[in-house]
Amino acid sequence: MEAQGFIHHQLDLALRLMDSITGRAIEESSIQFLTQSQDKTIISRGAGMFIFLNTGREDFDLEICVYGYEPRKIKITYPIQKEHLPIRDVYLLPLNNPVLENVLALRGNMPGIEDIEAVSLTNTNCCIKEFDARTRVMTILNQKNAHFRHNHYGLLNKNRTAFEHFELEREINPQTLKCKKRLKEEFQINQPIVRVIFGQTNEQGDYVLKVEKEEDAQYLVRFVVNGKEFFQKVDFHEEGCILSCQEETEEKREV
Repeated sequence: MEAQGFIHHQLDLALRLMDSITGRAIEESSIQFLTQSQDKTIISRGAGMFIFLNTGREDFDLEICVYGYEPRKIKITYPIQKEHLPIRDVYLLPLNNPVLENVLALRGNMPGIEDIEAVSLTNTNCCIKEFDARTRVMTILNQKNAHFRHNHYGLLNKNRTAFEHFELEREINPQTLKCKKRLKEEFQINQPIVRVIFGQTNEQGDYVLKVEKEEDAQYLVRFVVNGKEFFQKVDFHEEGCILSCQEETEEKREV
């Protein structure tokens, strides 16, 4: 029997759903993707990965609802990436419930806030040693041979008043990392490398950031307001703590 035709599928988007606190893939099966168009073909590939087939490359708004997590609205804008497989990581915040007694939260409202994320100021076991801008290979001091299982990390400056967010392409070995892009800022040996924890904001200016409840919960929070970047040290055990857009001097921000 001769073939009557071929069915072609185009991969237009791949979403990887991650827990914002642990950085691990979300394995929950009760998930809804809400868009203006209901004819999008979305297939689960396991380990928190979902692929969108034959949806076209037009911008669209997407709301993600996962059981046990706060709903999140994101905007898909093309071209997302130029790689063969366009993957976007989406970090979701666990809902507040009695089970989450091991979670601390920072909440507030700041008109114009666009982005919020943080790095720990205490869990700083790995440091940068060298970086080859040509190959984008970073050599690190990693005495405990900790593995880099996540994608997003921050390089703290010497005064721990700012950090540069960078993304890993892969871990070559526990002492060597391949970055997706070159570092933008100059650095010094022994600057700490810490995993980035993502928060959420909305158009009304509400923000929320959640971290694990530890005895020492000191974090450096990076947030963007009306296109301008700010950093603030936050103790998540301190009640009533909110973000403030106070200017820092260049001396304090010096890398």
